[in-house]
Amino acid sequence: MAAISATVGSSDIERLARDLPSFSATKLASGMQAIASTVMARGAVVITRHEKPAMVLMSVERYLQMAQASEPDLEALTHRFDDMFARMQGEAAARAMDDAFAMDSSALGEAAVAAAAATPAATASRG
Repeated sequence: MAAISATVGSSDIERLARDLPSFSATKLASGMQAIASTVMARGAVVITRHEKPAMVLMSVERYLQMAQASEPDLEALTHRFDDMFARMQGEAAARAMDDAFAMDSSALGEAAVAAAAATPAATASRG
């Protein structure tokens, strides 16, 4: 539990407490039927302990959606790899590698910086 707490920020916990219905652990023990109805209607509820969010009780459907969303799409990754590999095998890639090996270290460094700045990931991280 300590490892999970270390990775979850207090703002994440506050957002959960705002966005989901909340019940104390005592009320959970005494009123499971009403809480279960709320879970089924809303998908999840926050269970508090000493008036602080301690856990989330969720429907099986919502849990499965979250589990599926966290699994990598192996078919899509395979296609991305195959596409990248095909680009690396083309004539343009071969010319680019020949050019790179012909550059001195300074020119190679400048080309690498320019290429990194032109990638979508680089521009997204600066935005």
